[in-house]
Amino acid sequence: MTAGFYSLGGSSIVIENLADQLSKQSIDVTIGALQFKRIPPDGDYHVMKLPVYNLLKLKRIVEGFDIIHNHHPITNYLALVSRKPFIYHYHGAPDFGRGIAFRFSMLLSIKIMKRSFGAILTVSKSGVAELASSFSIHKLYVVYNGVNTSLFAHKPERKFRKGTPQFLFVGNLYAHKNVSELLFALKKLIKLYPKAYLVIVGEGDGSDNLRNLINELNLQNHVSIVGHVPHHELPYYYSSSDVYITASRCEQFPLPLIESWACGTPVIASNIPAHLALLKESDAGLAYEAGNVSSLVSTMAYVYENVDKYSDKGLAFAKNNDWSLVAGRVKKIYKAVIEN
Repeated sequence: MTAGFYSLGGSSIVIENLADQLSKQSIDVTIGALQFKRIPPDGDYHVMKLPVYNLLKLKRIVEGFDIIHNHHPITNYLALVSRKPFIYHYHGAPDFGRGIAFRFSMLLSIKIMKRSFGAILTVSKSGVAELASSFSIHKLYVVYNGVNTSLFAHKPERKFRKGTPQFLFVGNLYAHKNVSELLFALKKLIKLYPKAYLVIVGEGDGSDNLRNLINELNLQNHVSIVGHVPHHELPYYYSSSDVYITASRCEQFPLPLIESWACGTPVIASNIPAHLALLKESDAGLAYEAGNVSSLVSTMAYVYENVDKYSDKGLAFAKNNDWSLVAGRVKKIYKAVIEN
């Protein structure tokens, strides 16, 4: 199971959970990366740094496996030194690779290497549409991201409660996450709910700008940016909040949605294709018109007042996509790719 630069992020969480659950299903898994900015936690899988500067050694290593399951576009080029079945797992990208770096690493790698792919996995149906818009690709499978329902479950103590109603955002604070829209909506919402509060879990390039905006809008008593949170503490943040909320403009299957549902917390999300599809299938929240702050405010008020309508549905969706079940679906794809 290969990656480029292994760091804290959604794809790394997917890799670790798949590796862990596939290992429990009698598959010998190794996580290999060009560089580890973060080492995967201990598990029943192996971890190795790929010797990219020694092609003969790299070829011997990859030829020792029955299948290569790759998660990052830059490591699609491993198919050049491997004759073994090769799967590319498409997690999405901001603006679908229209920036220069993404054009090289993602679009070019798919264009050059697509004939080497035994299959492409996407985490959503909108991912299929993105790929089909630029490439003629077959052997596409949709495999939703999963959640560890043993870890992510409702915590009744609500130890991170700050206000009423309380909203939560979890994610890297990048421009395409559009967290500022949440602040503008909150400014209006506190006219309806004077104790309304937003907790922002995450860090990134946009954190300083968000803190400045909080001060400009005089929201210091209604917002907190808590930075990075250990994975085992996230269920307490979801459970302490009434609604999870995201204004992101570019997503395929953001993990916080299913983590929220596993904790019984409904979701409000911008009306991009991936969010719309997930909300329709789960029936565990509502979409709002992206860029329309008034639409967001009214949706926040409605979902908060009708939380019980969504909680059980979100939990059912999460249980149907526990990582153990998702790994079983991936294992069937492995079998089909190897047989073909």
